[in-house]
Amino acid sequence: MKNKIKTLLTITLLAALTLTSLTGCDNNKKSNENVVEMWVMPNSLEPVADLERLLKPFEEETGIKVKITSVDWGAAWSKITTAATSGDVPDIVQLGSTWVSAITGMGALEEISAEAIAELGSKKVFVPVGWKTTGIEGSGKTTAIPWFLDARALYYRTDVLKKAGVAPSELGTWDSFKRALKKIYDADVVIEDQPVAPLGLSGKNDWNVIHSLAPWIWMAGGDFLAPDRKTCVLDSDAVFKGVSYYISLVREDFVPLEYLELNTAQVSGNFNDGACAMYFDGPYEVKTLTRPAAEGGAEGSLTSRNFAVTGYPQGPKGRVTFVGGSSLAIFKQAKNKAGAFKVLKYLIQKKNQVEYAKISGFLPARLDAFDDPYFANDPKRKIFKSAVLYGRTYPPIPSWGLLEPILTRRFGIMWDYVTSGADYNPEEIREQLKLAKKEVEAILNQ
Repeated sequence: MKNKIKTLLTITLLAALTLTSLTGCDNNKKSNENVVEMWVMPNSLEPVADLERLLKPFEEETGIKVKITSVDWGAAWSKITTAATSGDVPDIVQLGSTWVSAITGMGALEEISAEAIAELGSKKVFVPVGWKTTGIEGSGKTTAIPWFLDARALYYRTDVLKKAGVAPSELGTWDSFKRALKKIYDADVVIEDQPVAPLGLSGKNDWNVIHSLAPWIWMAGGDFLAPDRKTCVLDSDAVFKGVSYYISLVREDFVPLEYLELNTAQVSGNFNDGACAMYFDGPYEVKTLTRPAAEGGAEGSLTSRNFAVTGYPQGPKGRVTFVGGSSLAIFKQAKNKAGAFKVLKYLIQKKNQVEYAKISGFLPARLDAFDDPYFANDPKRKIFKSAVLYGRTYPPIPSWGLLEPILTRRFGIMWDYVTSGADYNPEEIREQLKLAKKEVEAILNQ
């Protein structure tokens, strides 16, 4: 934070204006201006200690103590919604990007005014797709600020491609990607006594079931909801085309069937151990492959010495990846809104965005943070700047949180048909998409 004389002369007024512009109303709860309570999820190996170290200069400069509580992802939704309805809330909370609209719809989050957003540098400093999830679509109101992003890209083994006679450029389109996989399959690659499967994909037991399928649906020209947000369009030919292509990667034996019983972390482990040539994952995998084994990484392994990262293969309607991440929000019933806003403002500064990316392995939410040498000078990390710029996310509507379990279930059943062997019938996939449409619209039209 800057310590210019003019800032020092007006600091009291700015604090008051921040509180007023942020809340627009008085808070009658007793507050301790020197304490901010914050809930976060396990974004790093030591989520509380790592964030405490990042916030230490802030605490020393402002005199504000940030009390951090780590909430496991599995319990976070229940804990946050319970807090929102009971009023027993922290001051500032981390929310998954797809959760913001739902918690906003509960009326639990403080609106962040245009004046407060201007203090942060305006919405233009953030990655556009990240800003789309800062409130309810079409409301014109902002209730959260992007903190960090998550995007997927394609990791591949350079040594496997070389042995199979595949150039990295062949991974660029759907057609060439499939031809490259066929070359690897036909080459029957074995490196250091390890047979290498062409591709690793997770199946229905993964928490990423929807996120894994979404890019292929979008790249085929399909979508989940129509612009009116009352109609589900999963029964379209475009959606079927995207899903069918993704399924074909398994049906044509590029992915071992046993992988479909795994989750993303297990597929990642297989890639790191040299068992598959390619798989899709986020930026934290770069951190894993460049971190010493003593710190839980795979640095020094065969894969770590022979990997590269590129974008998704481009589909008929372009190249798209799913972009998620987390935002920071302030509860309406927070005791220290002014202090919480100061914490938020500190964490979205460019320097701290880069530092937290180094700690967590995630991506910054600020565009200018990608100009830092940590990203700009590293081809493996630099690719993720492109990814977030062509990335998409789900419609930020309050009911999306109710739709994800429906989609997860239907896509899970779909995988059962995919692995059914000779009895596989593509029309069963269409039927699952029609059933998903019916169930989704039942929620949308309640």
